[in-house]
Amino acid sequence: MPMPQEIVGLGQREVRFVWDDGAIDVWGTRELRIKCSCALCQSEATGERLLDPASVAEDLTVTDMSLMGNYGVGVHFSDGHTTGIFRFRELRRAR
Repeated sequence: MPMPQEIVGLGQREVRFVWDDGAIDVWGTRELRIKCSCALCQSEATGERLLDPASVAEDLTVTDMSLMGNYGVGVHFSDGHTTGIFRFRELRRAR
């Protein structure tokens, strides 16, 4: 499983992941917010997207981040959304 050595993005409009093999992936904060798969953003029963991307501000920033075990990162966004957990294997872009 890919593991980040560094995650940078507090107060920013993008989050940069430096992986253990030296690869770097950059995600726009808005892009991450739209990708959120928590129960508020995606139906647990059907998988249907509940979050309307048009409702996500363009100038969204990260207000806090914390590791979630050894598999992901929790991100708090400037729109008040705090329930998303982003798995590292889904954040690592294909090469």
